[in-house]
Amino acid sequence: MKTSSKVAVVAGLGAIAGGVAGYYLNSEKGREQRKKAAETIKDQSVKAASYVGDLTSKAKSTAADLASKAQDVLSMANSKAQETKKQVTDAATEVKQRAEQSVSNGYSNITA
Repeated sequence: MKTSSKVAVVAGLGAIAGGVAGYYLNSEKGREQRKKAAETIKDQSVKAASYVGDLTSKAKSTAADLASKAQDVLSMANSKAQETKKQVTDAATEVKQRAEQSVSNGYSNITA
């Protein structure tokens, strides 16, 4: 069979299938099926929109919780850093005072 003949047969079969489908979909039963399909599609799109809305809400809530926890950790780290800074400053001041006292005592011992 030639290629052009095969194409003609396929085109003819496609036209017949299209005609049968068109006839069926335009019949009473076909209109009912189209109506059911349209309702099902509408219901599924509403469910999908609701699901996406729920996911969006959960994502926003999770992001807010994570941001809050991160802020708490940052605040605690800052507090610990300030506390450590004060301890180091106090220790350095004490060491300085002892050194000055030692120098002063040593100087007093030399001059006496």
